[in-house]
Amino acid sequence: MLRAEMTAKDPLLDAALSHHRQPHRAYHDERHVLELLRLAAEHTPDLSEAERLAILFHDAVYVPGAPKGMNETLSALLMRATIAGLVGKGEIPAPPQSLVDEVAAIIEATTHIDPPSASAERVCDLDLWRLAAPWEEFQQHSADIDREFRHLYPPGDSCKQARRDFYSSMLTREHIFHTAYFRERFEPIARANFRRALAE
Repeated sequence: MLRAEMTAKDPLLDAALSHHRQPHRAYHDERHVLELLRLAAEHTPDLSEAERLAILFHDAVYVPGAPKGMNETLSALLMRATIAGLVGKGEIPAPPQSLVDEVAAIIEATTHIDPPSASAERVCDLDLWRLAAPWEEFQQHSADIDREFRHLYPPGDSCKQARRDFYSSMLTREHIFHTAYFRERFEPIARANFRRALAE
């Protein structure tokens, strides 16, 4: 019902979700986008238009195993092309170029490699929220990520070890989340999830 209601009124949302329906996606799919929009409504209800558009398109291109930053760079380009196409068809008004550039910068920050700019912090925190999900949901998130990456690893436990390496690396960070709001509410839960996963 949520998707039907939203896509009927929002050509940008419908276009963005169409990019997330590829069969190889087990986690970075349309459910992920809709979940982030629901989380934003709860935790960042004053979301800017740039932040919202970045959520819609931040995983528009998702190739597991691509070089760091490539998916995000291509997602930003696909966002620009999608908006241009919708404007050309008269489905949406032309947004200011400054807005499109800001959206692209936020999307490119969702590599989660370097600390994001202030304008990208909340989108990055929303994108990482599942690391602090209740344990059963956290496990499902891990399983879905593994399904996306399994073909890149030899048979055995290599994929699982890659996930464990990721958890260990996250625990070495001074902060997982960038905003005080998310740190206070979700940082302890995420760290507890990592430690529990590593202990099993």
